[in-house]
Amino acid sequence: MFIVTPFLTKEPSTYGIYAICISVTIFLNYADLGFLRAGQKYAAECYGRGERAEEMKYIGFGTFILSIFTLLCALTFLFFGLQPESLMKGLDTPEKISTASGLLLILAGFTPVTILQRMVSMIFDIRLDSFVNQRISLAASIITIASVFYFFGKENYRIVPYFFFSQSINFIAVVIWLWLAKKKYTYNIKQLLRSVHFDAVIYKKVKGLAYSGLYIMGVWIIFYELDQIAIGKFLGVEKVAIYAIAFALLAFFRNIYTIFFSPFSIRANYFIANRDEEGLKRFCLQLVSLSAPLVVFPTIAFALVSKPFIMSWVGANYAESVDLASMFSLIFTLSFMTFPASIVLLVKVRIKEMNIIATIQPIIYWIGVICTYSFWGLLSFSSFKLIATFVSEFYFIYILIKFLDISLKEFLQKTIYPMIIPLIFLITALVIADVYLPYQKSKINLLIVLGTTGLCIGVSFLIQYMASSNMRIVAKSLIGSILIKNSN
Repeated sequence: MFIVTPFLTKEPSTYGIYAICISVTIFLNYADLGFLRAGQKYAAECYGRGERAEEMKYIGFGTFILSIFTLLCALTFLFFGLQPESLMKGLDTPEKISTASGLLLILAGFTPVTILQRMVSMIFDIRLDSFVNQRISLAASIITIASVFYFFGKENYRIVPYFFFSQSINFIAVVIWLWLAKKKYTYNIKQLLRSVHFDAVIYKKVKGLAYSGLYIMGVWIIFYELDQIAIGKFLGVEKVAIYAIAFALLAFFRNIYTIFFSPFSIRANYFIANRDEEGLKRFCLQLVSLSAPLVVFPTIAFALVSKPFIMSWVGANYAESVDLASMFSLIFTLSFMTFPASIVLLVKVRIKEMNIIATIQPIIYWIGVICTYSFWGLLSFSSFKLIATFVSEFYFIYILIKFLDISLKEFLQKTIYPMIIPLIFLITALVIADVYLPYQKSKINLLIVLGTTGLCIGVSFLIQYMASSNMRIVAKSLIGSILIKNSN
């Protein structure tokens, strides 16, 4: 993100087209209609009991549903590729129309790769080995990053060939995933592929959680995924470019924390499989305590340095993105509580509460946007996304404290109080540093901003370590387990 985006943003209107095309790919994350996600929960329980054949049935059924709707998405992208003007406003030159069409047609051609990617990813995820396929993804990303110097070097701005190349590299990475899964786990891929069909028994087992997931995905799309498309349709592609830069920071935090918390979600299913309620409570409380500084410090830090960060990263053309980026960064500040709470709701299949929380966000968000965007502009989208998130997060916190069966005072003592001194240092240090940080676009200036921010975050972690006995215990335990593993 840090390396590639400055190259892409050299032409704001073209980058706006690219951002819209990328935003529609988000719908592929929901093409399983909740059945693959629901199946993963039960597949993880099967793995915990050593039932590989049953595990394959759940993965295969979810992949079957995913395949149907992914192919429908591919046809939709194909239609928009042939008629890009129907998707976005501001395509007023043949070059812009050609760019939008090329990107969407490439997207349509590579969309089926998503089916294989999601299916194989589940094999690694339920074994808590997602780091294995992520290493391949990391190598693929490095190759893609290196390619920008070819596609965008000197006076070049070949965004369509770049997109085709990046999609091709992703496809090769997924094929390697498949080979690794077969080799590492002696996984019977043929048997897995034979399991990709409709199964009435599996459907009956997962439908309750899946349909709830489908509803949640629907309202999540309305809340989280439609804003760039709406901005592109009604405000134009250049406004999308400004919004997309700020939104990239939100996507960055979302991806990082999703990666961090996903293995814990799988692990929580093991407690359910073994009917260990008390173990699940201890696990969740430790997760909240451990993740609090990992979540809070970076989100607050980037909110404080959003101006020098945006200016040194993509330049003054995107100055309007600064306030948006600050608010987007703060959206995930309380994720150390909301992610564990959502894990509890998922593994306990508490469908009603999941639906209530999911419904709150889009209602608040779109009512606020509709009422204010005519005079607030893009700030309306970021402000009400932050407000809607905070409102739902307080409900998450109530659910979490009730599940853990501890008092609010005890909960705050274990999670919030140890962060007070580190936060005072972090905020003070970055407010002072902000005066001296560079505001001109350059690689060196970006490194200075990131380095200063990272240093302040690192010192805050050190203060947290010294101030929290629980953090010291957890850190020593983690270091000990790593040393034992390496010695073996």
